[in-house]
Amino acid sequence: MTRPAQLGLLCLALTVIGRADEPAAPPATTPPAAAANPEPTIRDQLAATLPKYAPPAPEPKPADKPADPDVLELPKMVVKQKPRPRLTPDVVMTRQGLGDQLAKQKFSELDRVLNKFTLPLFGTGMAERALEDYEREKKQQLNQDVLTISKALETSDPSEAKALREAAAKP
Repeated sequence: MTRPAQLGLLCLALTVIGRADEPAAPPATTPPAAAANPEPTIRDQLAATLPKYAPPAPEPKPADKPADPDVLELPKMVVKQKPRPRLTPDVVMTRQGLGDQLAKQKFSELDRVLNKFTLPLFGTGMAERALEDYEREKKQQLNQDVLTISKALETSDPSEAKALREAAAKP
């Protein structure tokens, strides 16, 4: 038999033995108080049969352990993975390929036909003009972002906000 089954039988036997001395009472709608709260002697007998609680011994802390001369302990370090770069067209494509793609998106077919040829000393091609426009738009977006951040920073640290705006204004 398992231990819980033995305890169950012991409780049943003790309850039956304890009630054998009592006279038969008329049936009641509520259970008697003795069934809800067993007598102290029965409680003590049941507690004696249960295993005693022994908390586990605390593990020794690293400072408590004797130092082993053959073991070299290094300090704890946290290694963070470098974030992946955002795959924008200027990262993925070559400069010439990006210029050609931007020129196709930006300029109409008529403009591409009329400006197909450029003089090397006097003009710039469509791809170069498209790249210049793209870089100018990126710089404007960056400046707008910096100004938005500096406005938010103005309330907590005005000198830092001013330095941020001056750094963004530099070419």
